[in-house]
Amino acid sequence: MKKNRPSLFTFLTATLCCACLAGACGSVYAENDNENNADNHDVVTIYAGTLDSPTGNDAIPKSVGIYRMKLDRTAGTLENCGLAAEAKSPSWVAKHPTLDVYYTAAGNEDGKSRENLIIALKKNADGSLERLNTCNSGGTCACHLSVHPNGKFVCVANYCSGQVSFIELNADGSLGKMNAVFTLDGNGPNAARQRSSCAHFVALDRAGKYALCCDLGGDQILSYMYDDAEKVWKENPNFPVTRTASGSGPRHLAFAPNGKYVYVLNELSCTLDAFAYDAETGKLTLVTSSATLPLGYRGANKAAAIDVHPSGKFLYYTNRGANLITVFALDTEPVDGAKMEAGAVLTPIQYISSDGEFPRFAGLDPTGTIFLACNKKTHNVTVYRVDSETGKLTQTDSAQIAWCTGIAY
Repeated sequence: MKKNRPSLFTFLTATLCCACLAGACGSVYAENDNENNADNHDVVTIYAGTLDSPTGNDAIPKSVGIYRMKLDRTAGTLENCGLAAEAKSPSWVAKHPTLDVYYTAAGNEDGKSRENLIIALKKNADGSLERLNTCNSGGTCACHLSVHPNGKFVCVANYCSGQVSFIELNADGSLGKMNAVFTLDGNGPNAARQRSSCAHFVALDRAGKYALCCDLGGDQILSYMYDDAEKVWKENPNFPVTRTASGSGPRHLAFAPNGKYVYVLNELSCTLDAFAYDAETGKLTLVTSSATLPLGYRGANKAAAIDVHPSGKFLYYTNRGANLITVFALDTEPVDGAKMEAGAVLTPIQYISSDGEFPRFAGLDPTGTIFLACNKKTHNVTVYRVDSETGKLTQTDSAQIAWCTGIAY
């Protein structure tokens, strides 16, 4: 059943209590964090990236790092269990593919360097996160990172400096040396947001052959690949750049589970592009584009987060301003008279409230049964159950956490 969001007083009280009782909450994790506990509840630990209070509002507790949360997928409930690790505005968190090691992009702590800090953290038995080591991000305003499927690299998007960096990982998951840094070169027609390149997102394809970077400022998708002979990352020699529509502002992207399509979320134009993807060459070919808002919506909006269901049948997309989650069916209707395989056509099937303001991050759990939306400005994470047949969302819970900007499992 959907819960009403607590008042600010309740939020302050709960936050303070949770901070004081973090050890007790951690013991609940240690006991119940498994797939087959006695209550037959599927309870998992997740980690929330946050920002230090960007408004300076003393009535809202400041974030001081990464927070641990307990997700009960059977009940559809979420609980804030307090601080897992201290860090300065760790806005994005990602997990190693095989190790219990997490990575975050955070503010630098030396008081001198303008570069952001990448932190490697090991998960302890009680659910807390312990630092392994740190390194600079290779640029400023690091806003996204991803881990290579082989566990040997962290890829970082540095927004303000318009740079993409590739950092080597050691066998224990700790951070190694910087392998390569690329400076993007682009701009767009939006004077406020596109004076220069802004690397907003970088992710690997399923095979880990190519890394694709969204350049919001330059209206382009950049492609990189690893040279096995020279042991260094390079631009894709055949298809280094794919242009998006002028002024679109590509923010994030997601790969179809079959690896044949890439869905690009455009923040400024509030559109969603479907590209056919050639996994051998990294070539992107635009197939179709769709609006993400209901017809007739006229308010301010910025597109934010995107995810694709593991079945490949549904896609989810958040809108900040409209504060809506748009659900698309990825069907097989004809395009230009030709029958396309599943994944090519975008059909909106649901617009549902994020139950908060400014849903900056949203995504599915690995099973595709739960969808979470992080409402940055109302400091709550909304929980939805996913209908496996229709793909539609039904809200089940909402948990309070200050300035939440990302979730990692």
